[in-house]
Parts: sequence; C-alpha cells; structure tokens
Amino acid sequence: MTIDIPEDVALRLERLAEREDADIGDLLRDLLERFEDEGETDDKQWATLADMASHAKELNMASPEPVNTAERSREILNTEYVDYLKSRLDP
Repeated sequence: MTIDIPEDVALRLERLAEREDADIGDLLRDLLERFEDEGETDDKQWATLADMASHAKELNMASPEPVNTAERSREILNTEYVDYLKSRLDP
C-alpha cells in the first residue's frame, strides 16, 4: 500500500524513526496504537465558559449582579485562601 503524505511530514517521521531506532512502519503502528488507546479511555468532557455559566445558573450558583473577582482578589486571598489552608492543616 502506498500513502501520499506531505514531504515535511515524511521527513519528521524519518527523523523520529531514526531517533527511536525503529522502522517507519513500526513507528506508525505504535503511534496509532497509542492514539487508539487514548481515544478509548478518554473520559474527558470539555466545556466552554458559556457552558459553565449556564450550569452555574441552573444550580443557582450565579450571582444576581456582576462580580469582579480581580477587584476583590486581595480580599479573597486574605480570607478564603487562609481558611482553606487552615482546613488542610487541621486534622
């Protein structure tokens, strides 16, 4: 079987095969197996910020008015983060 691939890709495969001390066919087989294995076990679900905002509203986690977290960052670090660290240290 012949596969027509761009020359730059072929050169990259050739360099990788040399570095791995492998045949290009074996290298491609290994890459495909890794790709297929990752696809079968990939349980990740990616969400957009709009998805997260929508879910926050559904769970009543949304604030009725806009919140500027950057403006409150120092206050948050001085209160909530300290409480978080204390809870991690307390048995």
